[in-house]
Amino acid sequence: MTIIERLNQFFLNCPLLQEGKIKSNYLPADEREYSIDGIPATQIIKQYLDGSSIRQYQFVFRTQAYHSLELSEGLANSGFFEDLAAWLEVQTKTGTLPDMEAGKELRKIEAQSTEFLLSNTADSSRYQIQCRLEYYQEA
Repeated sequence: MTIIERLNQFFLNCPLLQEGKIKSNYLPADEREYSIDGIPATQIIKQYLDGSSIRQYQFVFRTQAYHSLELSEGLANSGFFEDLAAWLEVQTKTGTLPDMEAGKELRKIEAQSTEFLLSNTADSSRYQIQCRLEYYQEA
């Protein structure tokens, strides 16, 4: 199973997700769904002499949110990502992390940015937040 598949399963347990539909590298234009997309990043953070390493997997968590011109809806969409970042922090603190394959030990999952508005139309907006997994990989 790939890291992105493991992330998909992990986020299905997030109580903040309303409909539980998570895609990978695809966000439909007409539905309330979520997408987890890998992004380019340096994979190895630290290499040890024995060949083991500390690595990262960076990704964005995206969603499309429907709204009106009401300020309260824009604030609620922004609040979703604050809550998501806090949820990720709690998962790291409690050790409730995605399962990894043998030889990999997940250390943390975290948000690395605040929400970013990707696009905006009269009735919907697309937002994303940058996140990362950090893990130890045996030689």
